[in-house]
Amino acid sequence: MALYPLIVFIALVFIFKFFKLRHITNRKLKIPDVFTIFLILGMQIFSKNATSISVLPYYLLIISGLALVLLLLDLFYYKHFTYRRFLKLWWRITFFITFIIYIGVVVMVFVH
Repeated sequence: MALYPLIVFIALVFIFKFFKLRHITNRKLKIPDVFTIFLILGMQIFSKNATSISVLPYYLLIISGLALVLLLLDLFYYKHFTYRRFLKLWWRITFFITFIIYIGVVVMVFVH
């Protein structure tokens, strides 16, 4: 469970190098963009197996709140909304939140 992110990250590095995905997408697709999906999947599987509850509904609530806060900041601070910039910022912050929650699930399992 603790090695899952490391194994997936190494596999994604090799996949990105082998298929040259960064060159195909003009350097717009990065490893954390794809890694987030695998972290969400791993977080759901490990939290369901380790405890009787799923972390996914709480995670989706946090991510939805983040999207709302970023949207309001865009509208009130910048006075305009750019869909591409919003999605890019939201997805990158989602990666950090997902990684922190995943580490929390791993620590919670080891404590119990």
